[in-house]
Amino acid sequence: MVLGSGPIWIYEEEQILLNASPGVVKFAEKNHGLFPYLIPIVLFLFGALIFAGFVDEVLIYNYEKIMDKDSDEPCWPEWDDRIVLTNGTYMCITEWNTFREDYSNFKTSDNHYKFDQWEETYEYRWSEQDGYLFISYIPPDRDHYECSTYIRESSLPKNLTGDEFWYYYLDTPDFPDWCEDEDPRNVNPQYISNSSIPFNGEKFYDVYESSGELYGISFQQFTDDEQIMSEYYYEGEVTHTYFTGVLGPAMMSAPIFFGRKKRYVIDTNNSIFTTEFVSFPHLPKMKKLAKPFEMYLTNTTKEIHHSNEDGGSRTSYHNGMELSIADENGDLIDVIFFLSDNAKKEFKQTLEKIEFVTETTFGNSSDEK
Repeated sequence: MVLGSGPIWIYEEEQILLNASPGVVKFAEKNHGLFPYLIPIVLFLFGALIFAGFVDEVLIYNYEKIMDKDSDEPCWPEWDDRIVLTNGTYMCITEWNTFREDYSNFKTSDNHYKFDQWEETYEYRWSEQDGYLFISYIPPDRDHYECSTYIRESSLPKNLTGDEFWYYYLDTPDFPDWCEDEDPRNVNPQYISNSSIPFNGEKFYDVYESSGELYGISFQQFTDDEQIMSEYYYEGEVTHTYFTGVLGPAMMSAPIFFGRKKRYVIDTNNSIFTTEFVSFPHLPKMKKLAKPFEMYLTNTTKEIHHSNEDGGSRTSYHNGMELSIADENGDLIDVIFFLSDNAKKEFKQTLEKIEFVTETTFGNSSDEK
């Protein structure tokens, strides 16, 4: 971060933080309240949360994987199931991506089934056409179906290429007429209790894609007493995870550079003027001062250019007095801008302390800049 070259703007004497010792004076603008610290604290905590996720997902996981001598690459033993494509790609399933929910009171009718779960009844209609499975949840008082397309495990070849899961994009199937034309309110299935489970307990698959690339496959399955929902993902597909490994520390470091106050140090003992940050790292920038030391308090007007929301701009003008010091080339360095036409009166305590410590009086203040 580059230090600003402009002076510190001071509205009232209580606003300046001044630390003086013989020949050295340090001054900065005070922080008021907690607000200046709020955003840095939020950034740090959010970054720490992101980095903790990276440590857990990548560092700890990979360490445990390496230390596990019985590891079955590329899907770690906890990843107890996999899909292997003919191009050698492994898609792994993890226990933390698997949801198992009990169900009860399973009943069937012609191409309908329903069951109780979470103290609710869930009803579905389904049919099979051209090797695809079409299923629609039937919400109450809905005048149309919303069919999803799946492919049954028994319809998949032994050697998978991945193309089998691209029915949405490579070979879009035709939906059955009931999906598009019928009103579920006009259908009254007669349910009977039945011990059989949907699709003989087979898995039926759906896919996830992004920008035309397959990155995940989900499935559902009914056992005798559970509904299982899970997802496969490419093993090693952790670009986003490594990104979080960079993003987390970056956000944790942001408070070092966000909204930090600058501090000016006038050292007449060594004839050095330093501009730095109050907090670490200070990143000091130094200039040699004139010998003997010179400082001035001068009437001046500051221009501030503002951008409007409509794309326009305006300029505001601020009258005050500026404390400046001379460098070794005789050029003036603006240090403090007091927003007062009578700074010697309104900021008397500060100015007298600076004069006392530097053993120098201010030059002619009647010269306008």
